[in-house]
Amino acid sequence: MDSNTEATGASGGDRVFLRKASGLIKTASTADVVIFNIGVVSIGIGIAGVLLYGPSVYPGGNLPLGIIIACVAMSMIAFGMLTWTAVIPRSGGIYPFVSRILPPPIAFMLSWAESIAWLFFCALASYWIMTIGLIPMFTVLGIQTGSSALTDFATTLAEPIWTFAGGIIVLIIAGSILGAGMRRYFLSQKIMIVIAFIGTFVMFGVMLFSSKETFIANFDKAFGPDATYAGVLATGKAGGWVNPGGFDFGQTMQASNWAFLPLVGAAFSIAIGGEIKSGVKGQTVGMFSGVWVCGLFFLIGTVLGTRIFGYDFLGTLGYNSLGLNADAAAQATPVVPWVTLLAGVLGGSPVLTVIMSVGFIAWIWLWIPAMQSYGERAMIAWAFDRVAPNKLGTVSDRFHSPIVAIGVATIITAIFMYLFVYVSYFGTLVLFLLVGVLAWTVALGAGAFFPFLRPEIYGKSSIANRKLLGLPIMTVGCFLGFVAGVGYSINMFLDEFAVNARGSRLIVAAGVFLSGLIFFYVMKMYRRSQGVDINLAFKEIPIE
Repeated sequence: MDSNTEATGASGGDRVFLRKASGLIKTASTADVVIFNIGVVSIGIGIAGVLLYGPSVYPGGNLPLGIIIACVAMSMIAFGMLTWTAVIPRSGGIYPFVSRILPPPIAFMLSWAESIAWLFFCALASYWIMTIGLIPMFTVLGIQTGSSALTDFATTLAEPIWTFAGGIIVLIIAGSILGAGMRRYFLSQKIMIVIAFIGTFVMFGVMLFSSKETFIANFDKAFGPDATYAGVLATGKAGGWVNPGGFDFGQTMQASNWAFLPLVGAAFSIAIGGEIKSGVKGQTVGMFSGVWVCGLFFLIGTVLGTRIFGYDFLGTLGYNSLGLNADAAAQATPVVPWVTLLAGVLGGSPVLTVIMSVGFIAWIWLWIPAMQSYGERAMIAWAFDRVAPNKLGTVSDRFHSPIVAIGVATIITAIFMYLFVYVSYFGTLVLFLLVGVLAWTVALGAGAFFPFLRPEIYGKSSIANRKLLGLPIMTVGCFLGFVAGVGYSINMFLDEFAVNARGSRLIVAAGVFLSGLIFFYVMKMYRRSQGVDINLAFKEIPIE
């Protein structure tokens, strides 16, 4: 019988899991985990988000302080997740954790919700490759070289059909790399992260060794007379953007959401926990490197960006370009002024524009296969416990990759890609970050009680005898993570721009969780008809 085929007949009702082994193998070194987590955080996305949205939407917020707060909170979450993966070192995100302590329907619902959330952001990253990466790059190149063909090409890429087509191609490439196996995937990540860092260092160098006067001159030359540096400042302030001066803690916290969004990726290695050779060491170095290495780069990029472009200019330019200014004639750039566009203008060189833009595209790319793999690992974990169709648990004997789950995840992300392009409602729906963080928060809260409720499992872990403040280290770590999760869940809920968890958006969030419950009970009835009791799996440690 094939290893990917469920036992049937007499043995069908006796077997707890889909099969005896997952088929996934331990291929990830500590370096691989560091690259994986830094890549999912994405230094480029973090800098771009903070500089675009921070000054324009949350004027008066202290951006560096907001970044530090987000890093501290994410470190607390990572600490809790680290203890979980030390106790249950399996692939599948939070599903292997929560399914061994919470009621099965609730556990599955949480895993379903987080998987949908992260696949949503996988598609968003594909969309951003077009809108943050390629379109601004060709726009600036056209201006710098005087080539109407390049600016026309940028305009063409901005058309919905071509933005969608380009995003779909990116998603298919990502799925193909994952399908070829984790060794090839990790190799591709190493190549892309080198490209990404080169682009970032070049951008930092351009900003460090240039002047604000140079940027103003280049900006006016590139976009004037329709948009000039002075004109952007004047129209933005006339249209309602106000820098209150001083320090506004509320605005600082709201702005920190744009740093926290990518930093969540620092704990994404829980998705591949069963494939890490160095176990706790790899997870520890990977998670905390993801938080603080990326946080440091966020800080450098933000400080340099506000110095060279000007806080008020960033605020008014973003305010005008994002449509926050009621005056439709307010001066703005032809495309959204992501930092890639501004840095390209500052550099004044087509070569530098290409290097910096390709570096940012590489950062965005690093999100895509990693987030896609998160959803896939959850799917095969569900299949192992028989709460999802058997086919989702299919793992290639040649590549040791979940080929069916990869295909399903690619289809889901393609659907999300369509929604980004053609349904404006989904364009800035950061609400899904709140969905994912809520699921993680419940998992961390449950983890605080795990050593007491499942001592037979906790007692066999590598951290069983470690205590902090007289309590099991898992209890302390998960409690801290729970506090940070609750704090940022509230912070995001209060953010009416990024999340806007009001009205129909709350219905969307509730629908994501509810659909997971429905799926679980449908699968439970189906398995019961086969003579399979899926509750048996939740009483044991997940298969390796």
